[in-house]
Amino acid sequence: MKARYFDDLKIGDRFKSEPVRVTEKKLIEFSRKFDPQMFHLSRKEAQQTIFKGLTASGWHTAALTMRLFVQTLNFAKGAIGLGVDNLRWPHAVRPGDVLTVETKILRLRVSRSRPRYGIIRLRNVTTNQRGEVVQTMLASAMVRRRLRRRPLITDRKKTRRALRESKRSEDISHPASS
Repeated sequence: MKARYFDDLKIGDRFKSEPVRVTEKKLIEFSRKFDPQMFHLSRKEAQQTIFKGLTASGWHTAALTMRLFVQTLNFAKGAIGLGVDNLRWPHAVRPGDVLTVETKILRLRVSRSRPRYGIIRLRNVTTNQRGEVVQTMLASAMVRRRLRRRPLITDRKKTRRALRESKRSEDISHPASS
């Protein structure tokens, strides 16, 4: 898949990831390292909780969502995260669940401080194989724009003359109000 740039995106674009299966082994490994709570670590103990079984950490779901988002959109030079809002986990992720992410582009603008980049506002919705939403989030990211090559200047006099003529045509087409 070719790398995407800011310029390749339009408001309303939607992208759907490939699926990823959540294994019990990976679920427990992640939780042991990053969210060591009983309902993420032990089937037996998880049975006694509100979840009535083993569940993935929400942070594991977020990490998998990020992986799928990055692989699907394949941004040239990467996407620099600027923040996440409204991160929600409405349904638990269980061992064996198969997750996919749908990304929708909500807003686009060129960065004022870094004009070689654009700022995107997006919504990611992660679902399981039953179509249940397991995570939603709004996010902003900075993405590289395509580099446009500047024309090679070979004759400075011609260039200055072209600039003056261009300026004159602007003055004629937009006369100053009196």
